[in-house]
This record gives sequence, C-alpha cells and structure tokens, in this order.
Amino acid sequence: MDRRSALKNMALLGGGVILAPSCTFSEERVSIALNNLNVSGRQEKLLAGIVETFIPATGDAPGAKALKLHHFVLVMVDDCRGEEDRHRFVRGLDQVDRLAEHRYGAEFTDCTPGEREQLLAAVFEGQPELKSGGEAYEDAGECLAMTKQYAIRGFLNSEYVMTEELPYQLVPGHFDGCVTL
Repeated sequence: MDRRSALKNMALLGGGVILAPSCTFSEERVSIALNNLNVSGRQEKLLAGIVETFIPATGDAPGAKALKLHHFVLVMVDDCRGEEDRHRFVRGLDQVDRLAEHRYGAEFTDCTPGEREQLLAAVFEGQPELKSGGEAYEDAGECLAMTKQYAIRGFLNSEYVMTEELPYQLVPGHFDGCVTL
C-alpha cells in the first residue's frame, strides 16, 4: 500500500470517529443545539412541564409549551450562566423529578397540574419534609428560580405578547392634548 492511500484511509477513519457520536438516533436527544449545557430529552420534557406549570395556557392565551419557552430557558442558562450554575441547573432538574417521585409516586410530567403546583410551591418555600431521606434539595430551588426568571422574561419578550397583548405604537404615539392635571 502506498503512502497516499494510507493517509487517505486514516483521514476517513478519523473523520468517522469524530462524527460517530453525533449520529445517534436515540429518543434522549435535545431538540435544540446547546454549547455548554448537557441535558437529556427527558430533562427537556421535564423543563417543559415546569415552565408550563409557571405559565399555563388559558382560553385565549397560549401557554409556555406553545411558545417554546423551555427552549428559551435552556439557551439562556447555556449562554448566560457559569459552569457551576449550569451543573446546579441540571442537578436541580433531576432533584425535582425525584421529589415528585418521592411525594406522589410518579414523575413530574405525569403529575396533575395541582400536584405540580403544590410541589413547586413546596420547593420555593423550603418545606422541611423535602429534606427527608438525607438529601437536601437546594439545587432544585436554585434551578426553579432560574427557570422562573427566564420563563417570565421569555414570555414578556415573546412574539405573542409583543403583538397581541402589548402592541407597539409608532413614535410619537397617541397625543391627547386635553387632559386635566
């Protein structure tokens, strides 16, 4: 074998090794590209349920799932938080799911909306029965605080709110010169 074909084969083999991990077809993939945050498809589904609990759909307004606010939360945590905060966020997601399993015997996404609200309120209040089993759930509280902060920011800056709820008026806007002071 000559040197040229050996180098070509090595380059093809190296490229295949580099591309092989990105070619997985498992159901656990995340639907958006993240640079620093390592979450699974199950954790993304859990985050979508948490955000939907914060901002549920009403009769005339879409909820967080319809607006894809969980993607916004993931991107904000991925881009704007440090490494320790990103690790706490992922650990907090797992802790929320374990709390739901411990408290209601089901995953968070399988709980009723009332149970979800009670669990999130208990985590925010820091109820002592959540510390049972020798495990503290501080990361769950920090994860939920980040999620709530970014979900509200994403909702208020969403296309729906900006076009339907708070439509923009061109400058100079409405002038009412006959106002009593």
